[in-house]
Amino acid sequence: MEPRRKAILCLCYDTNILQVRQMLLEHFGYRVLPTASVEDAKNVAENQCPDMLLMDNNDPKIDFEQVARQVKEICPEVIAVVLSPYFYGGRNGTAGAIDRFLAKDDAPDVLVSQIDALFEKRANRDDAIAPVI
Repeated sequence: MEPRRKAILCLCYDTNILQVRQMLLEHFGYRVLPTASVEDAKNVAENQCPDMLLMDNNDPKIDFEQVARQVKEICPEVIAVVLSPYFYGGRNGTAGAIDRFLAKDDAPDVLVSQIDALFEKRANRDDAIAPVI
């Protein structure tokens, strides 16, 4: 398998979930920048400017739209994705800073294929990241 080597900044306050997600994404060739807090995520973005911000919505205290805006101020090309326990069907984000909502309970290969598709669309400079279903 050819390594993807895109950097994904993962934000999840549950360190066990974060560790599993890191192992999964690294297995598929991504470089993972794991963070368990918003402040850590912003610091990592300032130092390493990731290709994607992948946030797990398991912390009700986090305003994901605000986090996405802040990281995009640092790294304007970052793709902001929120993983949700609810089925969104690869739904595009609102008119705000979140580009996509994905179901967190999808099979690992489905999640990775959706991430791959988002990177491919960004590489092709598609203005609108169309739903990945």
